[in-house]
Amino acid sequence: MLKHKSLVIMSILVLVLAVVAMACAPATPPVKPVTPPAPTAPPATPPATPPATTPVAPVAPVIKTSFEATTYTNDKYGFSIMYPKGWTSENVTLSGGVLYAKGDKGLVYVAVRPANPDDWGSTAMDFLKDLIKAGGKDYQPGIDSNNPLTFADGKTIGREIMLSAAYGLAKGACYIVMKDGNAIIVLGGTSPLELGFYKEMGKTLSVK
Repeated sequence: MLKHKSLVIMSILVLVLAVVAMACAPATPPVKPVTPPAPTAPPATPPATPPATTPVAPVAPVIKTSFEATTYTNDKYGFSIMYPKGWTSENVTLSGGVLYAKGDKGLVYVAVRPANPDDWGSTAMDFLKDLIKAGGKDYQPGIDSNNPLTFADGKTIGREIMLSAAYGLAKGACYIVMKDGNAIIVLGGTSPLELGFYKEMGKTLSVK
């Protein structure tokens, strides 16, 4: 009986020591789940900046002529005309004139005058009449032809008007462009034999 009581006491003592040992043992912290870091978005790539471009001024078309030419440019009214190099030239004001040039094949007179854009023929005739009157003559000029024309630069649009005077013994090749309410007029006066030359020269009229 004593032996049995001793065994019970020993069992209780072992159990108490086990409980005390468990109470004194350091607590094990709970394991926290590891959250992986959120993926980092790649830095935004700024849009590519196009390289700066330098505006290029339009290049004036090259007009070829059968004669060695000088170019007259009028910045006030924005046009140019080519005539033979070596011709004598001067600035004029008669009948709206801005240029008078003369050479061995005749003459060319360039003028800028207010005009009706719907009446090219009268514009040419009135101009020629003014020049005839200024020269002390009184004969009436006439129109041989009046046709639309694209000039030698490929962009200027106007009229080619062939004129006659002195009973057909004198010919005039008249080229007209309307710009800003004005008629820019190039009139080449010559004999009928040189008319082709004046057609070539008149077609070099170019408006900016």
